[in-house]
Amino acid sequence: MNEWIDLDRFQAAGTRVSPKAVLFDNSLSILNRTGAYHIAKDLTREFVPSRARVRYWRLGSFAPEDLVRKIVARLMMLEINWLQDSELFLIRDKVEKNGFRLFLDPLYVLRSRLTENDVVLCHDVGPLTHRDLYDERTCANYRLAYEKIRRARPGVVFVSNFSATQFESLFGSDFRFLKTIPLYLRTELFDGPAEPVPGIGAPYFLTVGAFETRKNQIAALKAYRDGGFHRQGVGYVLCGSRGDGHAEISELAATIGGVKLLGYVSDTQLRWLYANAEAFLLPSLLEGFGMPALEAAYMGLLPIVSSGSALVEAVGGKCMQVPPDDPAAIADAMRTALSRTPAEKAETTRSLRDTASAATKDRFLRQWRDLLTAAAAGTVS
Repeated sequence: MNEWIDLDRFQAAGTRVSPKAVLFDNSLSILNRTGAYHIAKDLTREFVPSRARVRYWRLGSFAPEDLVRKIVARLMMLEINWLQDSELFLIRDKVEKNGFRLFLDPLYVLRSRLTENDVVLCHDVGPLTHRDLYDERTCANYRLAYEKIRRARPGVVFVSNFSATQFESLFGSDFRFLKTIPLYLRTELFDGPAEPVPGIGAPYFLTVGAFETRKNQIAALKAYRDGGFHRQGVGYVLCGSRGDGHAEISELAATIGGVKLLGYVSDTQLRWLYANAEAFLLPSLLEGFGMPALEAAYMGLLPIVSSGSALVEAVGGKCMQVPPDDPAAIADAMRTALSRTPAEKAETTRSLRDTASAATKDRFLRQWRDLLTAAAAGTVS
């Protein structure tokens, strides 16, 4: 029997629900190829088709790829931008009486029915709380999406307590339920051989993440420059994909001795960079969960991250916290990281790895399975 629903619990409650009553809206995967995409992909792979149904915008269960995906993504965004939360031409679906929809991103409630029975996965509320980091259209669309969520009062799942707290500060807690299911670490990215990166020698600080304004590499670069670390023989390595802040970051980095901007690196090179760095530096302005810090922790690398952020939560507070808008304070934390004794480094490494190793995929999927079972039975607390 491949049904995931706990039949004993349903029968005890006098309820019978088919697994086909759950519909995953995975329209996110048509457009988004960041970490949220991998989470949506793994959830869909676990529960579809034997345990739930899935739809991709107006394509039903067909998941477009390559050029087709790009064309469909453009058409989908044209519809969202044009119709927004209008009742006209909403996507038709058949959700059974005791069933519900699971939206894997808040944006896609705009072109669908949304009821109190449904569930929405929220990674962050950045377009509302950090509007300066997003374009005007994105902020407007998410504002309408969250307003629709506020009116319908569905269940909402968050990837961190940090995101949940921000959501509650905006919309209160009067929803079907508000629940946090932390993300998991994809350890396969870090288990394997390591390849040295040519031209890089220890010691060095490391930042891994897209070159985006929200990642705040500018403040980190200023801290490295003003702290005089290059004169001490300590380098600073940054790697990641190009984002909306790449030009400004690259321009500043070119003026600072000891800085290496690598762009994309292979998994084998990334493992080597993590294994040989002194500390991980990311004073980000916005993170929904804090995966970069968790990845660093898994490799035993001390994270220096933004105070009170999701990055801190992801590693259970086992990090150095800095105000993201204060390069001098960031530089002080970098000095402290450099001054640790071998014994202190070893203890930090052990503790961080223990914390990161607990964030498993099995735990994540088990929590989702329990939630979906309870949501179908109407017993989520």
